[in-house]
Amino acid sequence: MTEQKEKEVYDNSLGVRVSYGTRELFGQWVSSAFGFTVFFFYEVVIGFPIIMAMTVFIIYSIWNAFNDPIMGYLMERIHMPWEKKRGVRRFPWMVIGAVTWLGSYLLIYLVPSGWYGSPAIVAANQWLIFAWYLGTLCLYDFLLAIWDINVLSLFPDKFRGLNERRSAQGFGTTFGIIGLVLSALIPPMFITTGAAPTYITAALVTVGGGAIFFIIAIPGIKESQHVLDYYKKRKERGLDTRVESFFKSAKTALSNRLFVVKALFFFGYQVSAVMLQTSAFYIVTFLLDADAWMISLLLGAMLLGSLISVPLWTLFSKRFNNNRKLGLIAGTILFITFIPLIFAEGLIAWMIFLVFFGVGVGGHWFIDVPLLADVLDDIAVKTKKRQQSIYYGYQAFFARFGGAFIAITISITHLLTGFVEGAATLAELTALSPNIDLALFGIRIHSAIVPAIFALLLLIVFWKFYDLTPEKVEQNRIKLKELGI
Repeated sequence: MTEQKEKEVYDNSLGVRVSYGTRELFGQWVSSAFGFTVFFFYEVVIGFPIIMAMTVFIIYSIWNAFNDPIMGYLMERIHMPWEKKRGVRRFPWMVIGAVTWLGSYLLIYLVPSGWYGSPAIVAANQWLIFAWYLGTLCLYDFLLAIWDINVLSLFPDKFRGLNERRSAQGFGTTFGIIGLVLSALIPPMFITTGAAPTYITAALVTVGGGAIFFIIAIPGIKESQHVLDYYKKRKERGLDTRVESFFKSAKTALSNRLFVVKALFFFGYQVSAVMLQTSAFYIVTFLLDADAWMISLLLGAMLLGSLISVPLWTLFSKRFNNNRKLGLIAGTILFITFIPLIFAEGLIAWMIFLVFFGVGVGGHWFIDVPLLADVLDDIAVKTKKRQQSIYYGYQAFFARFGGAFIAITISITHLLTGFVEGAATLAELTALSPNIDLALFGIRIHSAIVPAIFALLLLIVFWKFYDLTPEKVEQNRIKLKELGI
């Protein structure tokens, strides 16, 4: 089917695809700011003990690993009044999730100032800080799941043609990268390293910008008439209404090897890329001995590489017509470009290497949603129904364990290498650490060495077990058309 025919059938104009792509701008603007600053804020700025910070992140990761599958299941099971009256399923949930998610992000930084300020004060209030940290993180993830599962579940229903999917995700990749870098560029301008109130100011900037970006995304994430008609036809035919119990749904999802392999591939990318992202403030503050705003130069370099690569990934996707091959290429580039980051010295070297790293990030970002859409089409052919919220929830289940893995890796590395929590500058760390060279090498371990190993292992798994070829994808498209789903 040509792009012109797809437009006539589905009425997804260029503007709609661009607007849907900006949902990545909104999501990355907030979630990247979270990744850059939260762990650093509690360990370095507040001086929260590293063991307790690690424990919080482990409990939080377990919570959000199970939260997403449960929310995905509920999104398919619950039928709200707006669905019964108007046929709209997901957009009201997106509004609820997005607005409250922004508020929860700000709440993370609003730790009462009387609970910290010196090691003695922190020690006296450590369990109060623990409760605040854990509670706000769990609330943040609960609300994020409402937004994320619904906006992603809309993708296979709204964009059903291959060219539409590639185009929409091409815009999504571009805007997502812009959102990531803007989150590294703008909020840090309001931060003074070690000054807790400035992190609250930066969070307010993130919330304000997020509100604007969400409004821009509304035309694309609304369920247009062709989507509502699609829902209606499926309902009339009795499709998608038979939702199994939670545990049967879990068994169905986790017994599908293709889905598990795709989810693990996403898990490997998330852990490796987000671990570097989480390490960014440590890199700038301690390896480069620079102010927080310098993080914008590093991420700007990655942005350059990613933005340059997106048109190439889009072109290659149409030329190869093989999402599996593009996934392998993107994964290989991501692994290879981690290697020079292990040895980078100085700002210029980091910027140069991150340009190339951005190419791999752009490729992974571009191919992730089309890969999962192919898998969901395959599942729909086998099960004769569309219930993608459940599968998006379980992909998030795998990815959320990445948060615990990252927290454990950083925490254990810091413990073993003599990194001292509460040291806000390189000079302070040098004075407090028993072995400053080892402490700095520890930052390289969690910035590049462990992520590179992880990216390679999951790339091998994907290469070995993901067998959804272009021929199978096309066969599934034909069968889905025959089934009317």
